[in-house]
Amino acid sequence: MRSAKRALALAAATALVLTACGGGDTDDGDTTDPEVTEDGAEDGAEDGSEDAEAASGGEFSIRGCEPQFLNTTDTRDVCGGAVLRLLFAPLVETDPETGEPSMGTAESIESEDNQTWTITLREGDTFHDGTPVTAQSYADAWNAVAGPEAGNSFFFSRFEGFEELQAGEAEELSGVEVVDDQTLEVTLTEPFGPFLISLNDTSFYPLPEAYFDDPDAFQDAPIGNGRYQMDGEWERNQQIALTKFEDYSGEDPGLADAITFVIYDDINTAYLDVQAGSLDVSDVIPPEQEGAVDGEFGENVLRTPTSSFTYLGFPMFDERFGDNPELRQALSLAVDREAIISAIFSDTLRPATAIIPPVLEAYREDACEFCEFDPERAQELFEEAGGYDGTMTMYFNSGAGHEEWVEAVANQWNEVLGIEDVQFESLEFAQYLDLLDAEEIEGPFRLGWILSYLSPQYALEDLYTTDAGSNSFGYSNPEFDEALADANATDPEEADSAYQEAEDILLADLPLIPMWYGQSTSVWGDRVEGVIMDPSGYVRAERISVVED
Repeated sequence: MRSAKRALALAAATALVLTACGGGDTDDGDTTDPEVTEDGAEDGAEDGSEDAEAASGGEFSIRGCEPQFLNTTDTRDVCGGAVLRLLFAPLVETDPETGEPSMGTAESIESEDNQTWTITLREGDTFHDGTPVTAQSYADAWNAVAGPEAGNSFFFSRFEGFEELQAGEAEELSGVEVVDDQTLEVTLTEPFGPFLISLNDTSFYPLPEAYFDDPDAFQDAPIGNGRYQMDGEWERNQQIALTKFEDYSGEDPGLADAITFVIYDDINTAYLDVQAGSLDVSDVIPPEQEGAVDGEFGENVLRTPTSSFTYLGFPMFDERFGDNPELRQALSLAVDREAIISAIFSDTLRPATAIIPPVLEAYREDACEFCEFDPERAQELFEEAGGYDGTMTMYFNSGAGHEEWVEAVANQWNEVLGIEDVQFESLEFAQYLDLLDAEEIEGPFRLGWILSYLSPQYALEDLYTTDAGSNSFGYSNPEFDEALADANATDPEEADSAYQEAEDILLADLPLIPMWYGQSTSVWGDRVEGVIMDPSGYVRAERISVVED
């Protein structure tokens, strides 16, 4: 049982979190592989209850996909993120049903100006190798992630000393001070309202000393501070096995003794394996199964509206697209999103009418001028753009159910705009991300995004600001960058309108075609219960209990 002192500190800190968020409430993500879900908390016992303790133990398997990386410095895809969220524990937790924040490994997080922050760690946390988690563990990790070689360095761009670290003029962030073993002081270059909720992101996890001995080898068997630890090494394209960390000091340890992520490159195979009983849980299903899944699985189906946002991006570094806004606008207006959703997804998705998703209060249903289906205007703009010569190449990651709808978009472009020569390029997700990173894309590409934390800042900044970590478009507009910076510095209670102003600039430039917002459909077998997906789109595997073993 926690002490009264701990309870009071948590209550005070949580209130501060809620004040500092400024992102908005949820009713119901990174470069991602978004699919779809609904609140299933009633299906399982609540953590900490006698029922939950009685249901704990056993092991189960869950669908995984091959990560591009499995470390805190570079992981931005959901394949790696789903695993890291079990291996590590964040400073700030989020409620799996509402997304509301609360203290995690932090005892308290305080700020009077949203620029200088004091983080006090809870005592007793250790890494899986038995070494203590200290303030230095966070400082060392953050200096590594903020370095010039790390893919996630963008998350530290607002820390004092970031530019010097990136330029090789310093070895650590001047804005991170270790006060003592349990206390960090963080200084930002300017006020940033969403800072506290952003600490839920994987980029802010601590790292043990073992990481620095061989960072490249570390991701074969990461050593975290979370509810679960690695059982062996990451078996590429096969599985990632985890076991419960018995010395986890948090209040809500995982229920199952072991969890195995079975890596699939085709969601159809995963779906069939759940039907056959050889896989316990799949967080996605093939789109064509939406009409039949309830009959197949009965009560073992979970539909959850999530923050996932699917889009077709334009390679702005290719002058055919980057220098021709009329072409981008025409291609977006020529897409009948509702027809595709009805025909392929059984009306389970919501057509995108903005960049900021509906799970946030900042969402606007009519924000996007070019997101409605308007064939006549599409044809006019296409003519103004000079048409399109040559092959239109469309890219998407394979095995995730995207083939049919991408082809449907191509067919609509043919019918409305007369684009006949279309070629499809499909790759496994990790290879696909490598291709995007290398800017070896010559046409519209399918990607998705989920919110690691619920803020319009996260919906906008990491994808679209100049040189952002997940900006696969090569998009850059100083006016947008400045507007977003202004929104970040705005009082959280007034920030939504400021983020909307930045979003308007983005929607006028249109470096992407917004397609739809996600609902994730998960299925599971009779061996497990308590499947729940959070608003970000992650199944909370630590909440799943095994009822037959």
